[in-house]
Amino acid sequence: MQVKDIAREDDGEQQEIVLTVVASPEEVKAATDEFFKQVGQREIPGFRKGKAPRTVLEQQVGGHANAMGGVAEVLINQNAFEAIDGADVIFLDEPQFNVADMPEEGAPFTFTVSGPVAPKMELTSYDPVSIEMPPSEPTEAEVGSQIQELREHYHTYRDIEDADHAAADGDYAMLTMTIVDADGKVVPGLRNTSRLIGLGAGTMPAAFDEHIIGSKAGDTLEFDFEAVDDEGNAPLGEGKLHAIVEVKSFREYVLPALDDAFAEKVGAKDVEDMRNQLRQAIHMQKTQELPTLKVDRAIEAALERLDGEVPAYFSDFLRQDVGREFMQNLQDQGTNLQQWMLQNSVDGDAMKEDIEREAQRRAAIDCMLEAVFAHNGWTVTDEDIDALFEGEKDPQATRASWEKAHRMADVRKMARRSKAAEWLADTATVTIVE
Repeated sequence: MQVKDIAREDDGEQQEIVLTVVASPEEVKAATDEFFKQVGQREIPGFRKGKAPRTVLEQQVGGHANAMGGVAEVLINQNAFEAIDGADVIFLDEPQFNVADMPEEGAPFTFTVSGPVAPKMELTSYDPVSIEMPPSEPTEAEVGSQIQELREHYHTYRDIEDADHAAADGDYAMLTMTIVDADGKVVPGLRNTSRLIGLGAGTMPAAFDEHIIGSKAGDTLEFDFEAVDDEGNAPLGEGKLHAIVEVKSFREYVLPALDDAFAEKVGAKDVEDMRNQLRQAIHMQKTQELPTLKVDRAIEAALERLDGEVPAYFSDFLRQDVGREFMQNLQDQGTNLQQWMLQNSVDGDAMKEDIEREAQRRAAIDCMLEAVFAHNGWTVTDEDIDALFEGEKDPQATRASWEKAHRMADVRKMARRSKAAEWLADTATVTIVE
């Protein structure tokens, strides 16, 4: 069975592929024999199984036209999906099979297959992209940052004994607080709750901290504030909140001294040995992560060149995949959607928006990478396909299973995406930025 013609149709909202497929006379005969073999296994009065003549078998299925319709069904079920796969077509939905004329023995059989496919799009430019990357070798700033993280991990608190101490930015205040929203409902988890709050550390919104600064131990404060973070999010609720706060005590945040004793505590001989170990760890991390980061940044830069908006039908299709992956991740973590939303204070509408954004992003990446591949006139080779199966325990068996399932078009698509992404990264103009 061969695909004789591939036509792409675009109605302005959705792109479809229409394949014209032709089965050879030999394939028609084989399907005809198979169909009548199946019908011949029925109980037919006056005949043993498999011995009834063709005319009788046709009568069993309602006549010659119905019989040849059954032959067409056998042909399509047995051979069509392999032909579609070989034509490198991936339908986004179940394809529609159009049979205008029924097959007849001794003649080829032609039919069409149609369905929605990923849209073809173009870029405004196919020149190499420009990206920024961190240096490949560890910098002193990075080593210093890692040391600071280690010191913060081993931090302690020291009580501020001065009874006249006024709360200042950077202090840690032990507070007992109740917070209610604009409707008078207590914010979950904040009824007469005692917490250590870092003033200016982002533990609570800045508008809350402003009212605590200047207070003293023993004070009782009551005030309104708006719980909006630097990104405009309202994690404690929309609108103004009301707080009743008892100030219990203050502590200061203490970092360990950067000396040989601290170095020994984290497994090094001295400070210099600690720095060397951190340099090696950073170098290993960069060796592993920078190649992927380079590809990601090259892809993001190329996305800005996508000409036009990705059609909604394609992102709608990918949204199903994003949703399934999300639910599978929750299952792998041993939780469910309701528990996850409660634990993370996630709003259902916000979650849907996140899934929609991710689906749109994936759709855009798909269209962009396909455009790069097509523009460069590349082809997918056997070597490209073999490379995708290299990590499998038995690469040949795994490839054979994909071929048997008629999913090699998916594999070739993965190869195209990989080749285009690697080219974007390899040709990118890179500016090193610490």
